[in-house]
Amino acid sequence: MVKFIEITEENFYIVINLETHEYQQQQKFVAPNVRSLAECYLYRNDNDVFPYAVEANNKIVGFILIDIDEEKREFMVWRMMIDKNHQRRGYGRQTVEEAIRMASNSGKYDTLIADYVKGNERMGMLLRGLGFMDYNFDKENNEYVLHYDLNK
Repeated sequence: MVKFIEITEENFYIVINLETHEYQQQQKFVAPNVRSLAECYLYRNDNDVFPYAVEANNKIVGFILIDIDEEKREFMVWRMMIDKNHQRRGYGRQTVEEAIRMASNSGKYDTLIADYVKGNERMGMLLRGLGFMDYNFDKENNEYVLHYDLNK
């Protein structure tokens, strides 16, 4: 099972050196983790963007970036990636399941939002398989946006 851990001085370079497969990079399925961390810095004063390393068996296997909107009661998986050396082991599914647990257990949110870039059908299948429903297509970002009802 995966868990989300704080990004610290000790694991920072591990996190920014995580990579997806070359094909996934070429298709721009997810931004590099260093960009995500830089964006967190930009929004640091808003206290609504939270980056985590994804750990499994005491090893960092991925990254997740959570964006929350307490006013709208929305919890969003802004970015998520599993390192190319750890893919196809169920960590992606476990990461989304942990995000669902985190959002549900807080009691602060009604909807969990996740999206994926057009062409990344594996992510779409994963999300729909967990109960996410299609919401819309974001043409500007070429992404399918899905919602998960946290009140069901």
